[in-house]
Amino acid sequence: MKIAVLSDIHANGDALDAVLGDLARRRAGRVYHLGDLTGYNAEPERCVRWAMENAAGGVYGNHDAVACGRKQGKDFHEAARRAALWSRERLSPESRVYLAGLPASLRVEGDALLVHGSPCDPDRYVYSIDQAMEEMESPGSAVANGPVFFGHTHVAGGFVRRGDGVVEQLPPGKFRLGPGERALLNPGSVGQPRDRDPDASYLLYDPALREVEWVRVPYDIESARRKVLAAGLPPFFADRLRDGT
Repeated sequence: MKIAVLSDIHANGDALDAVLGDLARRRAGRVYHLGDLTGYNAEPERCVRWAMENAAGGVYGNHDAVACGRKQGKDFHEAARRAALWSRERLSPESRVYLAGLPASLRVEGDALLVHGSPCDPDRYVYSIDQAMEEMESPGSAVANGPVFFGHTHVAGGFVRRGDGVVEQLPPGKFRLGPGERALLNPGSVGQPRDRDPDASYLLYDPALREVEWVRVPYDIESARRKVLAAGLPPFFADRLRDGT
């Protein structure tokens, strides 16, 4: 049975609905999330409620930490902090409790690990092979036990450490993790992609075959943009949805 991994939904209900429709057609099994259900876009309560009621498990992201009051977002740029605090004001008490209770990492499906940023630091961005190597070689890093699903960068793809120790970058597509190989796999962002493809992104994983497939789903971007602007959130966030940046 394939599972789905979603990340960085960022209060984009239109994108989430499109992904869920695609998952229903594919008859995927359990769905997990990698955090940042909130921030940037206009429907935080809707997206957190979906996770509360439907996700098999998940972790918190840095925007979620601000939205539920775990952190104040002092390291955010001003527009991002404004949007996270805007989300906080529009979440129900139950949703804030849910976000506050999410862990920084979570073991699922036997040997897979869910994190938001990286196994060693939930706020770390992993963009490069050198950064991936540091994560894979860090003493005590949980990445040693199996595939790691991470988000935070909003860029679909990942990194694999081959049996000979060489670390390679993986483009999104289809991939099978071989014997003795380890991987950091990023599903990309549902709600605010930044890889110049505005379509929502997620991945499917078959634990039995250790196979991964990245999926892109078109959605009503103009509807999401209108909601951002109507909410009085920074117009820059609406533009990012259109441009995929």
